[in-house]
Amino acid sequence: MRGSTTTVLLERESALAEAAAALRRAEGGQGSSLVVQGPMGVGRSAFLDALSTLTREQGFLLLRAQASAAEEWFRLGVVRQLVDSLRAVVPPEDFVGWLRKAAASLPGGTWTAIPTDDPVTPLPPWSALTWQQVPRWLAGLLGSITEARPVVLMVDDLQWADTESLQALALPLAQRARWPILFVFSVLPGDVRGNQQHVRDLLTPWLGAPGPSAAEVPHACARPPHHRTLELSALGADSIRLLVEQTFREPTDAVFVETVSARSGGNPLLLRTVLDEAHYLRLRPTAAHAAVAATLRPERVRQRLEAFFRSQPDHVRRAAHALTVLGTAADAPFVAHLAELDDLGLTESIDVLRRAGLVDPRHFRLTAGTVLRDLLEESMPAEERTAMRGVAAELLHRTGHPAELAAEQLMGAISLHGPEAVRILRTAADSALRRGSPRDAARYLRRALLDPSLSGRDRALLLIDLATAERSFATAASLRHVVEAVPLLDSVRERADAIARLGPLQMDPPAFRIDTIRAAVAEELGHAGTEDWVERELALRLEAREHILSAQDPEHIQRALRRFRALGPSPRLATTGERELVTSLMHIAFVANTVPAEQLTGLCTRLLEQEPPTPEHVHTTVPLAVNILAGTGQVEGAANWLREANRLAQRRGGDVEQAVIHCEQALVALADGQRAYAQEKIIQADALAGPETSGLPTVCAAVLAIVAMNTGRPELAEQILTQHRLHTENQHLAALLHAARGSLAARRDEPRTALDHFRTAGRHTERIGWLNPVVLPWSSCVALMHHRLGEPEEALAAAELEVGRYRAWGSDSWLGRSLIVLGRVTPGRRGTEVLEEAVALLEKGNNAYDLCRALYALATRPETGRSRSSSALERAQQLIEEHDIPEPAAWIRGKQAKKAGKSGTSGNRLTPSERKVTRLAATGLSNSEISSQLGTSSRMVEKHLTNAYRKLGIRGRPELRPALKKLDGEQRS
Repeated sequence: MRGSTTTVLLERESALAEAAAALRRAEGGQGSSLVVQGPMGVGRSAFLDALSTLTREQGFLLLRAQASAAEEWFRLGVVRQLVDSLRAVVPPEDFVGWLRKAAASLPGGTWTAIPTDDPVTPLPPWSALTWQQVPRWLAGLLGSITEARPVVLMVDDLQWADTESLQALALPLAQRARWPILFVFSVLPGDVRGNQQHVRDLLTPWLGAPGPSAAEVPHACARPPHHRTLELSALGADSIRLLVEQTFREPTDAVFVETVSARSGGNPLLLRTVLDEAHYLRLRPTAAHAAVAATLRPERVRQRLEAFFRSQPDHVRRAAHALTVLGTAADAPFVAHLAELDDLGLTESIDVLRRAGLVDPRHFRLTAGTVLRDLLEESMPAEERTAMRGVAAELLHRTGHPAELAAEQLMGAISLHGPEAVRILRTAADSALRRGSPRDAARYLRRALLDPSLSGRDRALLLIDLATAERSFATAASLRHVVEAVPLLDSVRERADAIARLGPLQMDPPAFRIDTIRAAVAEELGHAGTEDWVERELALRLEAREHILSAQDPEHIQRALRRFRALGPSPRLATTGERELVTSLMHIAFVANTVPAEQLTGLCTRLLEQEPPTPEHVHTTVPLAVNILAGTGQVEGAANWLREANRLAQRRGGDVEQAVIHCEQALVALADGQRAYAQEKIIQADALAGPETSGLPTVCAAVLAIVAMNTGRPELAEQILTQHRLHTENQHLAALLHAARGSLAARRDEPRTALDHFRTAGRHTERIGWLNPVVLPWSSCVALMHHRLGEPEEALAAAELEVGRYRAWGSDSWLGRSLIVLGRVTPGRRGTEVLEEAVALLEKGNNAYDLCRALYALATRPETGRSRSSSALERAQQLIEEHDIPEPAAWIRGKQAKKAGKSGTSGNRLTPSERKVTRLAATGLSNSEISSQLGTSSRMVEKHLTNAYRKLGIRGRPELRPALKKLDGEQRS
């Protein structure tokens, strides 16, 4: 990081202050020494750059050298650099004078004849100096210089200095206390060259490393009174953020800062190179670009790391590779086993790596950020990495570590060899599924499939396990893998079980020929004629899938209805196969509108009582039962059942499970009039239907579209349907798409275009024999468009068609909805009577929204009397306040205000419920007593009182009695 002054100033203030104090002592004649050390890339050279600037500012003469591996064998290379740096900054006459004095200090005056008129400043004849003469000559040179000016002698990466230079530095260093001089050395702890005897001789007095005893060291080399070791460490979070801001010169997102911090571990070299590369790639310090920054592997760091390991013995490199492979699972025995080291070799290797800053001081794990770990793994030869990971996986698995930890080792291997690796991966997949992570399970199983030894039945069983995991998040891939596995299985039972693993709701892409394969397996199973209970169950489950896949075939619908009637009014629901078969047949009876709602409601309720509310139910026929209950309007039990299933799905389910449950909840909420909640659920489900899931199952796409249209979001319905892969092939989806486009046209005030779309939707549903208007109430939409176009006869015929079909179905709530439309398009007093019937039916149910619609339609008809109109509006207002229904509130209140304006009375009249509550409160009863007497909740009593206080213009209960008297007087007048 040389030249990065900004970096060195961050969190290096105390170190610079120590260096400044040493300079002051040297200036006063008290020589000392500094050793700057720290992990690789911590910024030692950058610190020396800053110290060099400080040295020159304070009038010191700087002699500086940079040792390097390339010049390690260059005789006196470091000493020559020191002399060259002196020659570059002082006048020639001073330089020559100091050389003469240095030469005079040698026995015999070897360099005394130096010409002073030489146009080029002379250099010492290095080859004439023996290794015994150099230390004395260097000491003489420094002594003569310090007579004129204080000196700083600086050597960077001392461990790479040549041997003769190291020997030459020993004598001047021993004499530093009597000169105004500061020796500054930077070293990389842990580097193998740092253990050379000559380096240890120079550093031992203040590093405390093993070296000569005190008796063996000359007195002048004893521990000096003034010496410092400056340990540079990684940067903290604030400094990292500052550097990011300085690099990009724009506001910085915390996620990006955290990412580059983890990537670099705060190491200045790693941080700087990561930021430089990010800047070069035109990334921005945003959360969106953090994921890219987390993958950067700067080439400069790679080269630095390779250079370090080239300088180390092979066992150090092997230890580093073992640590990389093991990660957090590393400990001494594992590392020794993988690196093939004895205790001594392991201790030495870990010591080197720790002092270099690559290994945590307290644990057997790599430090300094994830980029080093990634680069180390990439640097491993492919064969070595594969072998190490295979051994590590078996070792971890054999010693009782989690199977997933062992499996992660195999995920990074190029190839797998032997059944043991596959067994580990399958065990890990089971573990991942148990903890609710099907994606991890699929990763392990996909890796296991790469084993070249897998074939036949073994490969098929692995494919089925993979399909079971994938059905939670990648339905198309799940189907594909089952199709691939079935021909490889030996027995018909295994093939039937493989197909039954697939949820029937996901079995609709025709490209995978799943129905053809199912039919072939079902036929083979039927020919077997076995009495085996398991095979009978599988046969029932395959038959259920046949009914669902053929539900849009009118001929098959007739066969399925005969099969349903043959089961009797109370079919068995004891086993999974029986429940799946009955549900599939109920689904056909429901869409064909051939069995009344009451009968299907009882069967669906029985079925849910025997099915546990787990996320796995989405891979059975149970969602169809929920769909039927929503169509009957009897959803209280289903809502509670789904709440529990959703709670479990959030903890252990995949995207598909959660999305399907959200769809079920949306449909149930819509049937119960909870439009806002239904809309919230379809948005959640749609968000889970990404490209990886290949979209949602057809039934769920249909549910999302239905709920979207019924909650005022036809544009969302159109988007969902056009994105579904089967929207042009599935007749029901095509019908819904036309209905959505019809709604959009009606919103644009294009009734004729809307009418065409609604009629087309009806033709699609009629063609496949789906006659239950709950599936798609297209006929009422047609009626409303005819009504808008001034075509009363056509409107009346369409509305009556739908009402007739709803009467056959037998659901009061759905019949009430259709009667609202019929009442709106029926002229005269008969229309009012129809709306009164709609109100009466809807009053029996829980759908307050539809009841509000019916009441408003009744109140706004000219044929409705004034008293009945007022009471209808008051009842609607009461429902709005009790159930918090925002949609009809505006038009109902507007109508109330209009009526109040005409009559000259206040618009703040109390509803019937509010009158009851206020009159009881005026008698002195408490809220709990009132709720007990009226059979409602205390919260509802409090709500009614709050509304009444607001309407009466009073502050509380003490003013209630006179306010009611005043209200009674106004009404009598």
